[in-house]
Amino acid sequence: MKHSYLKWLVWVSVIFFLGSIPAHGMPVFARKYDVGCSTCHTIVPKLNRTGYEFRLAGYRLPEDIGKSEPKFDLGNFFSARLQAAGVLKHQSVPQGDSYTRTDIQFKEFTMYPLTGSWGKYFGSLMELSMSPDDVFEIENAYVRAVYGDDKGWFEARFGIFHPWEGFGASDRPIGLSRPLIQKSQAIGSPYILWNLDQMGLEIGYYYAKTGTTIQVALLNGIIWKEDGSGKAEPAQGGELTKERGLPGWNSKDFQIFFNQFITRESSISVHYYHGIVPYPDPNVFDMVTKDTFQRLTIYGNYWVLPEHLNVLAGYGFGHDSLEDPTILDVNNVGDSNGFFVEVNVHATDNVALGARYDFFDPSDKVDHNNQNAFAAFANLYVLDGLQFIADYQHKEVDQPPLGQEKKSDVFRIRLIYIW
Repeated sequence: MKHSYLKWLVWVSVIFFLGSIPAHGMPVFARKYDVGCSTCHTIVPKLNRTGYEFRLAGYRLPEDIGKSEPKFDLGNFFSARLQAAGVLKHQSVPQGDSYTRTDIQFKEFTMYPLTGSWGKYFGSLMELSMSPDDVFEIENAYVRAVYGDDKGWFEARFGIFHPWEGFGASDRPIGLSRPLIQKSQAIGSPYILWNLDQMGLEIGYYYAKTGTTIQVALLNGIIWKEDGSGKAEPAQGGELTKERGLPGWNSKDFQIFFNQFITRESSISVHYYHGIVPYPDPNVFDMVTKDTFQRLTIYGNYWVLPEHLNVLAGYGFGHDSLEDPTILDVNNVGDSNGFFVEVNVHATDNVALGARYDFFDPSDKVDHNNQNAFAAFANLYVLDGLQFIADYQHKEVDQPPLGQEKKSDVFRIRLIYIW
């Protein structure tokens, strides 16, 4: 036992040392406008309101909508990012395979070519990533058009993009782990809220006076992974396309996103998603031919102490209807739901700490299958482009039918360098 604890201590010390070696939002914008990262971020990657409006205006200041861009400079349109990580994981399974694992990983190399504003009304974002498990991934590849002025503007984007552009509790977390309602699956569906970067068309409007955003998107939808993992991939095109002839293969998903500022830096967000995913082989999946699903999530954040103490929360609800021609009156596998509460403390401009509690129920018709987790994290911005984030998560997953708990403890520290 003492040897096990000593090994954990050694690994934590090594990882901390690596993380303290002498990772930034998008330095292309800092270079172009000659400003610091704090202009757009509370701490990278979380945006403040200026950053939210800057992104929504096509990577330009709202007052510059309709104005000619300065002379083209390639350095203002290209960035690259490296990520490496150290991981400590312990998993305990009742009457099963329990283990402790340590690892040093190369996580990802990402390029951001052709990223920024151009013309009077256009902007674009390219985010192309390579990692050991996904050889090549398109996370963002879209063009955005904007029209209006700094009091309010219409925006439209077309291409591949992240599921939504949020603020506060619906924005990116300051740690590494995301809330369970964004990363967990309901029973019978491969869909998750975050990480499925789909091909689509979005149209929206931002009214600056009241801080109100509404966006509607038509999306290609998702497909099941071919590896049998039960997970989804975004239908981006090419080989990632719904198979012709399957029920719902030609359908499109849609979503609505709404954000309302309630103070300068506090907001509420509402996200609604409606989709259809065909089951790849009815003979394998008990004749179920498609899942028609809906997801509704509500987020809110409030700065109790401006610039220092931020309280965040979110609630998610899901409904899935499975079509099964062999069983009469089968219309759903139960509703899923969950929530999280989180506290972020911004100690300085370069240091932020946080903690979050999560709960998720994949189906209210299945007993003993709940998930809950506690996470604590620290975000340190060392210097321009160099950052490290440490994240600890304890997670418990009930195993039906008896409710025996599968437990895991994961400590990760990630080094990020972006140029």
